[in-house]
Amino acid sequence: MMFKKTFISGMMAMALAACSQADAGTEQAKAFSQLDHEQAVLQGHQWYKNEEGIVVRVLPNKVTATFANGEEADVAIPEDQFFLSIAPWMTYTHPCGNHVPTGCTGELIGEEMHMSAVDVETGEEILNQMVTTQHDGFIDFWVPRNRKLEFTFHHGDANGVWREAKEVLTTDDDSRTCITTMQLLAMNESAHEGQGKHHSGHHGHH
Repeated sequence: MMFKKTFISGMMAMALAACSQADAGTEQAKAFSQLDHEQAVLQGHQWYKNEEGIVVRVLPNKVTATFANGEEADVAIPEDQFFLSIAPWMTYTHPCGNHVPTGCTGELIGEEMHMSAVDVETGEEILNQMVTTQHDGFIDFWVPRNRKLEFTFHHGDANGVWREAKEVLTTDDDSRTCITTMQLLAMNESAHEGQGKHHSGHHGHH
């Protein structure tokens, strides 16, 4: 589901921190490989737009990091879990397949919206909650693997205009982990007459 903050031990955090030693990449790679999958993604966020040339990518089956000296390190993702990073957008986006937490940037930063995710084959509701886009304009989710999930986002602006983005996403071995195709489009106002600015903010509960 949504990320839970995972604390990295002091010594490991020190090893992961930037340093000027020639073997910094080797030490960072060694420390990165000892993280679990959630910690690895969180570490990728900490290296967002770093100046060391560190690149972290999230593939369907692993989180991989490449360091300035060419060293690489991988962290496996459990077979029953799948990572999705979604950037709902209004006016601009970028094409993406596998998410890069060290570089990918979405349009909407710090925007609150409601979302839900429903398994289209079983009808099971996997997620239903308020979320806020992260520092990179994305929202990260851990969801079950080998599912077909309909994600829906609802966002209301200061003028009381409600927008919706909806897409069915797969969580298979060849699926995207970076979702930049969900555009928030204005909804039919007649269907929401009288709600406007006084809306509770939980629009979209089904």
